[in-house]
Amino acid sequence: MRKSALVMGVATALAVAGCGGAGGSGGSGAARSGGTFTYAIGDEPETLNPVLQDEHIDPVTEMVFRGVTRHDAANRVVPGLAESWRVSPDRRTYTFTLRKGLTWQDGKPLTSADVRFTIEEMKRAGAEVPLSRNFASVASVETPDATTATLKLSRPFAPLLDAMSVGLLPQHVLQGRKLTDADFGRRPVGAGPFRLTTYKPGQYAELVPFDGYYEGRPKLPKIVVKYVPDDSARLIQLKTGEVDAAHVQPQQVAQVGKVKRVRVETYPTADYRALMLNFRKPVFADRKVRQAMNFAVDRDAIVSSVLKGQGSPATGPLDESPYKSEPAPFSHDPAKVEQLMTSAGYAKDGQGLWAKDGKTVAFELTTFAEDSARVAILNVSATQLKQAGFDVRPNPRPRDWVRKHWGDLDAFVVGWGTPYDPDSSVYGPFSSSEALAKGGSNYGSYSNPDVDRALARGRDTDDPAVRKAAYTDLQKALAEDPPFVWISYLKTDNAVPTTLKGPQQRTLGHHGYGFFWNAEKWSWS
Repeated sequence: MRKSALVMGVATALAVAGCGGAGGSGGSGAARSGGTFTYAIGDEPETLNPVLQDEHIDPVTEMVFRGVTRHDAANRVVPGLAESWRVSPDRRTYTFTLRKGLTWQDGKPLTSADVRFTIEEMKRAGAEVPLSRNFASVASVETPDATTATLKLSRPFAPLLDAMSVGLLPQHVLQGRKLTDADFGRRPVGAGPFRLTTYKPGQYAELVPFDGYYEGRPKLPKIVVKYVPDDSARLIQLKTGEVDAAHVQPQQVAQVGKVKRVRVETYPTADYRALMLNFRKPVFADRKVRQAMNFAVDRDAIVSSVLKGQGSPATGPLDESPYKSEPAPFSHDPAKVEQLMTSAGYAKDGQGLWAKDGKTVAFELTTFAEDSARVAILNVSATQLKQAGFDVRPNPRPRDWVRKHWGDLDAFVVGWGTPYDPDSSVYGPFSSSEALAKGGSNYGSYSNPDVDRALARGRDTDDPAVRKAAYTDLQKALAEDPPFVWISYLKTDNAVPTTLKGPQQRTLGHHGYGFFWNAEKWSWS
């Protein structure tokens, strides 16, 4: 079994501090101008298979794979492996024309059969593959020739072009194997700009340019992504030169500014933080209690103190979307807390805690212990809730422990959000069909019929007015019956060498994923 991620991170930091880095630029010396680009990140996916990553594609997977479509700097859907597509007037037939001469990274031809295989196998896998929900309306995939794939839908599905950006899978590699095959998740074969040469789980992934990439050979000779879950360890490795670049937390930016050979790239994101509540726990049954908790937190204070101003207060899951409606009424309002809790039948006990029938609103709040920003959000929000009369026990835990105990947690500092179609930000975490017990991404097992109806309307039509109305109804229902205690949206920071050219700013997703979206164009100056 792997050691605690926190222990590994600290051990790595101490080792680096003692021996210096072989792949970096040697601490405070001159910035690098060539060779391997080494980047440290905190989050390591459980698999490098894109169809198993549920909307949040990590850097390695993003570089190894390509979808039929992809997203540009404005997060608009543009051609990927397909050079074009046609959509029928009734929005039930999509015909994609693939680029000619496409190959997989092992040299085998990439054809429309791979498109059909990817979609059919995802549908067959069902709940085992979270993103299969995006293809439930696909009735059939026809491949009249090697470069044509025609999708027939049983009903319109607005996010389909967005969904087709998922990394395509090679039929010749996975035929006869399950999509959850662990070996493919460690040794993937894709059609993206970089191919994986080495993967050491818990340590690093090494990638080199794919000569057959349809846009031409990438310019960086090698990229190494190191998995360093502890924030402090990443900062140490950046300072000593063990790595050239790193994802850093807002409270570390000032220290990074002292490292002369790097610059900080700060990007906006659709990534929010909130307190996810487990609806299998009776303590969260009363919506008035959850509303009161939303009025108990001071989001502005958290953005100012914890995020150093690099963020904004969150009121719902679509604050960074064109589909955002009127914000939820949540603000820091102790009088509103008092009103809601009293009307719910609670009264403060001798310790100043809200209680009913002798029971307080008691729960443990946890998050990944290695993520300093989440831990800080946890501690500050727990203090605010406690001051408002809620019996909160803050208890950060190692990442590996949390992943094994999702279903048993009381509450968790969750992160979610994508900058793409609104469906990708809301269907997974809030649809009752996506409850954790069913293999989905609704980890809190939230269920609300009004929310389910709004989600269905939002994805089953292409009419902009109908979609706008659906997501307005969704946000209203989520405000009246909160699944989360909303906290904040984040900006994300990456320290990179001053000699690195090419990173292009756009709104990123959860964990700041998407930073490598145009890595095939990066180069050393």
